[in-house]
Amino acid sequence: MKKQNVRTLSLIVCTFTYLLVGAAVFDALESPTEKKRCESLRDIEKMIKTKYNMSAEDYLVLETVVLKYEPHKAGQQWKFAGAFYYATTVLTTIGEYRTIF
Repeated sequence: MKKQNVRTLSLIVCTFTYLLVGAAVFDALESPTEKKRCESLRDIEKMIKTKYNMSAEDYLVLETVVLKYEPHKAGQQWKFAGAFYYATTVLTTIGEYRTIF
């Protein structure tokens, strides 16, 4: 294998490894917090339903009126795939900016 090919392959492997490690770090840091937040929102929902004797349908109407959308019901966002995407975004936006004209 040519020396240049080895360098290129090494760079690709290092970059991919960097992305995997970054994704694992973001996943490890963000997932527990997001799970706790989701559980907290569920507890608040149960408390409101119990306190005001609301049905699930009534609560859904209240939630829709107050929020106008339902972002916390989108599911967990910080899974490994999302963290990998974020790490890729960070990697591709870091660098020296040059305009060549």
